[in-house]
Amino acid sequence: MNYYFDNEEGDGPSRETSHPNFVKAMQSDFYYDCTDEFSPFGNDDGADMLFNLEDWYREKKLFRNIVKWMFNEIDEMGFEYQSKGCSEILDLKKLNAIQEEDEYLILSMDNSIIATGFGQLKITGKIDAKLKALTIIAIERQLLLDEFDDDEYSDRLKKMKEDLVKIE
Repeated sequence: MNYYFDNEEGDGPSRETSHPNFVKAMQSDFYYDCTDEFSPFGNDDGADMLFNLEDWYREKKLFRNIVKWMFNEIDEMGFEYQSKGCSEILDLKKLNAIQEEDEYLILSMDNSIIATGFGQLKITGKIDAKLKALTIIAIERQLLLDEFDDDEYSDRLKKMKEDLVKIE
C-alpha cells in the first residue's frame, strides 16, 4: 500500500501529497488549506492529529486499530471525560452538561475525529468503517452545537459530510 504524506518542510496538505482517491473525492480547496480554521486540518487539533497520524503510519504501517489510537491521542490532551464515551453523543442536553464541566472537550474531540477520518483518507485513500461513522457523528454534533454561529462553518461541515458519505 502506498501512503501519501505531506512534505517535511511543513508546506501542509496539498493535492500533490494526498492519495488520488482523496483528491478525487475532496475537490474543495478548503481540504488543502491548513490556515482555514474550519477545514479538517486548519485548526490546531486537526493539524496536530494529521501530523501525529502521519507519524503513526510511518512507524506502525498499520491500517487496523486506528480508532483506538485516535481515542488515546484525544485522551492524552487531558480532558475530564474519556473521548470514547463521548464520541457518539448527539443529545444536546448531555452535550451541554459535558461542556459545563469541560468547556473544550467536545470541540477538540470533534476536530480531532474529523482530522483523523479525513487524514486516513488523505494518507491511504480509504477510511475505516467505524472511523467513518464516528467522523459523520462528529460533524453532526458540530452542526447541532454550532458553537461558532457561523454560516461558513455550517456550510463547510455539510460539505464535509456530503463528501464523506460518498466514500465507500
